[in-house]
Formats: sequence, C-alpha cells, structure tokens
Amino acid sequence: MDENRISSGIQGIDEMLYGGIISGHIIGVVGPAGSGKTLISLQFLHSCLKQGKKCLYISANHNEKELIKNSRIYGWDFEPFINNKLLDLNSLEPVLTSKFLDELPIIVSKIKTDIVIVDPVTDFLLLCQDEIESRSRLFNLFKIIKEYRATALITAESDVDSSSTKSGIIEYAVDGLFINRRIQSADMNEIMHVIQIAKMRWTKHIREIRQYDFTDKGIEVYSKYNVLLGDTSETKRK
Repeated sequence: MDENRISSGIQGIDEMLYGGIISGHIIGVVGPAGSGKTLISLQFLHSCLKQGKKCLYISANHNEKELIKNSRIYGWDFEPFINNKLLDLNSLEPVLTSKFLDELPIIVSKIKTDIVIVDPVTDFLLLCQDEIESRSRLFNLFKIIKEYRATALITAESDVDSSSTKSGIIEYAVDGLFINRRIQSADMNEIMHVIQIAKMRWTKHIREIRQYDFTDKGIEVYSKYNVLLGDTSETKRK
C-alpha cells in the first residue's frame, strides 16, 4: 500500500482507486436508505484502526452500544480500540437544532485524529435554515478537517428516485464521491446493489459501475458486471 493512500477496507474499492483513498481526502458516500452507507463507514473505520490510525466516528443514527454490538456480527470488535484511545466513538442525536449544528464541528476540532467519519451528515444539513447556511456550515466542517490534515469519510442520504442528494452540496464539496444505487434485475426477481466512483480529485480511478453484496464480513465489491444491460445470467467475477 502506498504510504500516501489508506485502504478502504474493501478490496474491490481499493482496486477501483488503484491502491486506496488518498490521505487527506474527504470522501462522500451517497445512497438511499438500506444501500450500506453505514456498513461501508464501519468497514473503513475497522480497516483504519488496524492500520494504526487514530479515528473519530460520529453517528447521528446509532448510539455507541448499538454500533459496537452490530459491528461484532461482521467480526469487528471496536472495544479494544476504544480502551487504548485509538477510537473515539460519538453519538449525536439531532433533537435540538442549535446543539447538534454547533457540536459537530466542535467535536471534530477538539479531537485531533487521523480519520474522521460522520454517518450521516444529512441530519446536520437538514437542520440548517436554508442552502446558504448548509453550504457555510459544511464548508466550515470540511475546513476544520483539512486544517488537521485528517482523512474523512462522510455519508449522506440520496433522494429515493435519484443518485444525488437534495441540495447537491455534498457532491460539490468532497474530494471523492462514491454513489450507491439499487437497481431491479432484468427478470424483476431481485434488487441489486451497485456502486460507482463518480469523482476523485488528483488521481485516476475506475469509473465503471460495479455490483456489491452484503456478506458476513461486510461489503464485497465485485469486478465489472453488466448491470446496465440487466444481464443477471453472467456469473459475478471476483
């Protein structure tokens, strides 16, 4: 692994990035509910911790106990990393608007880490009064991350019938963008999950659409698959 790159924890994604995520990049993972955004973020977190990175994980949807318990299903035990101070796991509930909007950048600025993960940032942006405030707060958050030279992964919800977020701010602001989608198979018997790296600054990457599945070890991304033609008869090639 190039010292300037960090493994995503998902072999198929690392292959699409020719080695992994560039250190210091802010990556957005956009997709509808149930597309595996949280799982991708936790898989990345576990990989970073195994690489000896100090990590900050902020969740708006799950508390610490839920994250620890559910991660063990995939063989990821985060408690030892919490105990040795490599992992700071935070749960922020967006109940009080001002509290949530103000606390997120404060936590990121106070806890200096190698890796910052926010899952999802959507709740943060939805509490803003308008697009101007959303843009201002998001860019301020990203500025803090960049100042500490941290690498970040930020998840965001896309609209149900679209592959983009409501405002499009996330797509514009991040250095790299993973888009998760669900598509119907040609025979209408199943829903398939596909991922595409739509954007990656300062490095070449594979732009083709690839299929992924949920396994007992997390997300697995397969090699090129003819999903656009709805060809489900072809065997997936790992």
